[in-house]
Amino acid sequence: MSTVRLQQLGFTALETDIYLALLRHGEMTGYAVAKQVGKVVANVYKALESLHQKGAVLQLQQEQKRYAAVPWRQLLDHEQRKFSQTISELATELEQLPVADTQEAVYQLKNPDQLLYDCRQLCREAQGLLLADLQPAAVPLLAEELIAAAARGVEVRVKIYEPADLPGVQLTLRANGREVYGKTADVSLKLVADGNHFVLGLLSSDLSRVIQAFKSRSALLNMSLFCGLVYELVLTELKQSLANNDLARSQQILAQTAHLHPFSTKNQVFDQFNQRYSVARLDANTSQNSQPDQGEPV
Repeated sequence: MSTVRLQQLGFTALETDIYLALLRHGEMTGYAVAKQVGKVVANVYKALESLHQKGAVLQLQQEQKRYAAVPWRQLLDHEQRKFSQTISELATELEQLPVADTQEAVYQLKNPDQLLYDCRQLCREAQGLLLADLQPAAVPLLAEELIAAAARGVEVRVKIYEPADLPGVQLTLRANGREVYGKTADVSLKLVADGNHFVLGLLSSDLSRVIQAFKSRSALLNMSLFCGLVYELVLTELKQSLANNDLARSQQILAQTAHLHPFSTKNQVFDQFNQRYSVARLDANTSQNSQPDQGEPV
């Protein structure tokens, strides 16, 4: 396994064999190394020089040149620092690139790690309203980010199917939740933030495979998903209060969620939707007004 990992660091197969041989057997001459790894002496000397340049091998200046492996912890520390510096420099260079307009694009996700990364990033970027519907297996995967969002002042509302401890998050517990999600062997999750970013996905029960998942910043799709989650959350709570003939609680639920309805309150989600398409509406009106009257000759 270490052979593969070293090659992933940029070592050739021969360099990997040489480095591991020096780690196991200590200082050796180039000739002794060649005998140990069973390779042509000339090729081994070239590989030793390359390893020396990479900082993986030390060359001892004695009457007869000898070589020693740099301790593996030191090598890994060097590689980690080099990689971090490369990432930092790359980030600086990429920041100079123009940002492509991908607001209306819908992306399909196939990798579970990518899906969870996008869900966590959505939580980190949320500024005002974050709604979610999470089956039990998905809750611990996103708990830290949901709690952090609530702690910085984001209104976070999550529909769950089993009791969960998420301080600061407003939870809606689905009655008979275990029976509901137990009808399938999949794990579903839906998140939408501020009306400008959504992620929804369906994972296999062991979370190792994405069955279907999408993300988008389309204001139209975000508005639709946001409204769907709002009414789902409100309806779930109303069904429970009405089942108990608790009219006062029902009225309280409606009052406490009135601000979530985008069009009636013109909240942040409405603003996002309206601003995104105001230019398109203006262009459409301008184009329509510039069309000649169909009743007159052109």
